[in-house]
Amino acid sequence: MTAITLPADLEAWARAEVVAGRAESVEALVADALAERRAEIEYVRGKLDEARASLARGEGIPLEEAFRQIDQWIAEDEAAARALTKAAE
Repeated sequence: MTAITLPADLEAWARAEVVAGRAESVEALVADALAERRAEIEYVRGKLDEARASLARGEGIPLEEAFRQIDQWIAEDEAAARALTKAAE
């Protein structure tokens, strides 16, 4: 096992979690946090790989078109919100 030194505020928080019974040990808490972080990173990397593969297959759209679509969705949502507000009056 590798020894690590936590910043004082994180060590105090981790020890408080153990004392409160929300963690088995500081080591277990750190291991759980690292496992969660690794899973997040692997998920994002997987999504980036999917996006790159999609672009390589020519499935992308120009950035300007993406912005146009987003602007259209926002306008539609705003119009729907206005209609709901007006109906509630």
